[in-house]
Amino acid sequence: MKDIEELYNAYGGRLYAYCLTLAKNKSDAEELAAETLFRAVQKESFRGESDFFTWLCAIARNLFLAEEKKRRRRAKPDPPPDFDSALQDRDDATGILLAMNALEEPYRGVFFLRTVGALPPENIARIYKKNVNWVYVVYHRAKLKILEKLEENRE
Repeated sequence: MKDIEELYNAYGGRLYAYCLTLAKNKSDAEELAAETLFRAVQKESFRGESDFFTWLCAIARNLFLAEEKKRRRRAKPDPPPDFDSALQDRDDATGILLAMNALEEPYRGVFFLRTVGALPPENIARIYKKNVNWVYVVYHRAKLKILEKLEENRE
């Protein structure tokens, strides 16, 4: 296997250009290219099934995607306010019910049956002739739509 200086001299410019298309900024592209070359020397797993530069690009892409996945996990949004406690407050409960009435079906019905009717998801699934997972998804989406509507009304 080649050492890192040989790889840099042979592929550095093209690899950096490719990394720049992925990372969209110079410092991240430089870091990605360097890490790619380091991994290529460290692993020594080139099997010759493709062009060597193509293999380097695959390493760079995999490193980039792994880093993006980490960034997305770190940037998770704050959880929405506690819905059950909002239902205890009369003003919030009124706002929630008004927002619920503005929902389209099946969101309105599932939300109503789950919160006001206090039905378990299994019963709601039977009513709508769907599975329980569908109920959870629809209820969750209804809550998000209601929270969005409440935020709009507060502004």
